[in-house]
Amino acid sequence: MNILVTNDDGIQSPGIIALAKAMKQIGDVLVVAPDKQQSGVGSCISLHDDMSISEADFPVTGVKAYMVGGTPTDCVMLGLRWLTTEHIDVLVSGINLGPNVGRDIPYSGTVMATLQGYYRKIPSIAVSLFNEGHDEKHDYSVTGQFMKSLVQNIFNGRLKVNAIFNVNVPNISAQQIKGVQITRTASTGYVNLASHRHGRDVKYSLEMDTAAKDSLENGTDIWAIH
Repeated sequence: MNILVTNDDGIQSPGIIALAKAMKQIGDVLVVAPDKQQSGVGSCISLHDDMSISEADFPVTGVKAYMVGGTPTDCVMLGLRWLTTEHIDVLVSGINLGPNVGRDIPYSGTVMATLQGYYRKIPSIAVSLFNEGHDEKHDYSVTGQFMKSLVQNIFNGRLKVNAIFNVNVPNISAQQIKGVQITRTASTGYVNLASHRHGRDVKYSLEMDTAAKDSLENGTDIWAIH
């Protein structure tokens, strides 16, 4: 099985390293990821800019990796068209730090990178680790092992895929996880516009707001992850 791995947090992020380690246990892995943080770029491509591509010193034995001066979508396009002659069986994007749920999904570079695989009828999965507090320790191992099982089930035909899978795993131990819930997208999200006054000037920024959990609707992705 040939697996293409990307993300939007950058090639040195702990999440992509953990994902590549898990995927290496079940197949041959090619990593193509941005050379820096690219969260929130959605499905953007570098239409008016050149992209740098270089082989990366990646800390997973047996994994070939490239870093790209571009977006996650750029990375997938390069990975599928230029950086390998092998057929890619599965595309996995992540492990993103922070949830990709609700109305925020279209902003996500992690999720939107999977569109390029989906368009080519390649099973494509985005995966995120839901961290509720900024100071909590992030354990990617549970998410990595779940993804290993999920990809195996897809590749072996036990799980049919006709859409992108967007997976969110809570940052808790395997023993605390109750099971897998198939959900619908919530109408709320975590990204909100905030304003800050500096003297006479007002500046605006996008910030994460955990208030989304205060209006949970049963059956939605935000409800399930809480």
